[in-house]
Amino acid sequence: MNFTDAPSPYFTDVPSPYFNDRPEGVQPSLVVLHFTGGKSFDYALETLTKARAQEDGSLRKVSAHYLIREDGAIFRLVDESKRAWHAGVGSWKGSGDVNDISIGIEISNRDRKPYTPEQLAAVTALCHDIQNRYNIPPQNVIGHSDIAPDRKDDPGYHFPWALLAKEGMGVMPQPKLRDYFRAKSIARNPKKLRELFNKAGYKAENLEKMVGAFQQHYEPTVYTDPKHGEKPGTATAKTVAKLRAVARYNKKHG
Repeated sequence: MNFTDAPSPYFTDVPSPYFNDRPEGVQPSLVVLHFTGGKSFDYALETLTKARAQEDGSLRKVSAHYLIREDGAIFRLVDESKRAWHAGVGSWKGSGDVNDISIGIEISNRDRKPYTPEQLAAVTALCHDIQNRYNIPPQNVIGHSDIAPDRKDDPGYHFPWALLAKEGMGVMPQPKLRDYFRAKSIARNPKKLRELFNKAGYKAENLEKMVGAFQQHYEPTVYTDPKHGEKPGTATAKTVAKLRAVARYNKKHG
């Protein structure tokens, strides 16, 4: 049984009014993972289903297709056939409107606490179901920070990408020896570094933030283990080697 056809208790339906139609003939080809931030799960659910007033008096209207609570409960907010408003301004592999082509999954998390085992089990099952139904390859399961490095950092360096890549959610290509060739000089060359990021699918105005987003996904120890002396947002030879491996994988697998 597909998740989308499944009755309760697989889902709790809390419909959000914030969606519109996808472009005609377009089906999802990306899954974008987020963390909620905010005060609590209830606060996140309300934010994603009800307009929230901002300081300038305008109403903030955002949504996602799914929201996963700490106990692993899955809340369905927007039908997958519709375009949820979760990605905002961003780009991935040349696509300038990620909402058109993606399914957004919010995971309740704040203060960079570890994701619960129940959440990871739920997001894995949900992603697998979505991937199977739309033929979405592992490399097209990405984070919000991957598509919007200039302004977002979720699902964060504490999200276990390496663990979930073993389950077919995202990829973690390992560099080969040749990937380290002249890697240090490229790390110091903004133009060449930006070109390499573009080949891997990334696009951002701020190079430091783009490097940081990549490191959160592929080099989280830069953030979690400062004894290595690596500065978040500063590319190293290791960063370039990993970036080359990701770019090569994406080129080979589309």
